[in-house]
Order: sequence, then structure tokens, then C-alpha cells
Amino acid sequence: MVMGFWLFVVISVGSIPLAGAMARERNRSSRRWFWIAALVGPLAPLLLLILGDTKRPAAAN
Repeated sequence: MVMGFWLFVVISVGSIPLAGAMARERNRSSRRWFWIAALVGPLAPLLLLILGDTKRPAAAN
């Protein structure tokens, strides 16, 4: 029981920098996703995988 808790804590803490790096790759705010990962833990990288890249408007010529 106690080992499961610590495993969850380690995975949750590890997901914070992972979410920040994934957000930078996908042109999203790394600071925002850093805090989202701090709140929801390992769900943040999964959400970034689902959301993908941001949609930027094309530059006008």
C-alpha cells in the first residue's frame, strides 16, 4: 500500500518536467502546462498527446 503511494508520487513529480518539454515541442505555454501537470499529475502529458500542436494562423503575404 505504501509503496503504491510513493510510486504515484514519483510518477506525478516526473510528469511535471515532461509536460513542460512536451508543451514547448507543441508550441504551447510550457509554464501553463507545468502548473497543470502539478495539479493533475500524469494526466497532463496524456492531454498534450491528445491535443497535439497549436493551430497558428497563417501569415498574410
